[in-house]
Amino acid sequence: MRCLSVVLSLSGFFIPAVAQAEWTYLSSADGDTVLLDKSTLVQNKNRNSTIWMLTNFGNPTAQDVLSVAKWVEFDCDHNRYRYLAVYGYEGQMQTGAKLINIPKPSLWDKTKFGTVLKNIQLIACLRGPLLR
Repeated sequence: MRCLSVVLSLSGFFIPAVAQAEWTYLSSADGDTVLLDKSTLVQNKNRNSTIWMLTNFGNPTAQDVLSVAKWVEFDCDHNRYRYLAVYGYEGQMQTGAKLINIPKPSLWDKTKFGTVLKNIQLIACLRGPLLR
């Protein structure tokens, strides 16, 4: 029973962090806007960092979503990233029905220069007093 309460409390800890996020504007292009929730930034001692990002689309995607929240993990030493969770919604800012629900980590991929993910990695992997 104790194990179940720990699992429930942990699952309740991560989901509300996205639902009640404090989104900060990062960039926009072609009608799409990318935001970060800097309050979710976690920097681990193993030089990995995690942060939530949100993309609001100007037009519905092929999956009919207008916003996608992604929990991203960066391997700061090896210039790579993976998604720990991805959730897509029919409305912007995570409103409406949840149409995409992928709570499992993706495979690692290289972070390419000149991309939004590279800009997020630079923020997530920054250490020291300039962090927030």
